[in-house]
Amino acid sequence: MPAARSAFFASALIALALATNVAAADEVTRSRSFKATEISSLALRSGVGAVRIEQGTGDTLEVQVTIKAKRTTGIFSSLPDVKNLDMSATTRGDQLTLEVDAKNIEERWLLRLPKKTLSAIEVKAGVGDVKVTAPAKRIEVDLGVGDADIDVQLGAITLQVGTGDASIRTPRANAGTIDGKTGVGGVSLKGLDGTVKGSAVGGSVSGQGAGQQPIEARVGVGDLDIVLSD
Repeated sequence: MPAARSAFFASALIALALATNVAAADEVTRSRSFKATEISSLALRSGVGAVRIEQGTGDTLEVQVTIKAKRTTGIFSSLPDVKNLDMSATTRGDQLTLEVDAKNIEERWLLRLPKKTLSAIEVKAGVGDVKVTAPAKRIEVDLGVGDADIDVQLGAITLQVGTGDASIRTPRANAGTIDGKTGVGGVSLKGLDGTVKGSAVGGSVSGQGAGQQPIEARVGVGDLDIVLSD
């Protein structure tokens, strides 16, 4: 094959690879609405990305997720065409479960909950930050790596973070028994005369608020801050 033709084919292959890479790197945003009358609890599963759950004012649950191709399973793994991806929404009884069933993606979730208080919010995330400001009777967050922030007016709270910082803020009138521990990292408790213990690597915090809802937090590596407001 002549050298000029070889160079042409090589350039074409490189251009095709770059074009494929660019196409795969595009991001898409998907949105859906769900009637509040059909949902009492919410479960969200996220691999890599960010999650934000806010309180809304309407009678629907508004969900938005931005999906971006990103290698998370190895440098030689293929990137998906995100244009073909969408959120998965399944119901079992009155629980709605949301996720994007794909590998090598980054997800950015924004959920605005209906004005009615749900019975439960459950978030399980691999890597990324999680912020919950919408109340529920029960709030559970399980995060592998990243920072978690729960700032709610009511609800029992269970928070677990593998590596990252954790913050909980709720009224003293909502909090009942408080139990927090870190494996490696500091702990703090504000707004209550509880018990805070520290060691060379980790610490623990305990106390009793004026309410009935238990507050439990576990952090493997990172700091834990619990604030009880008036």
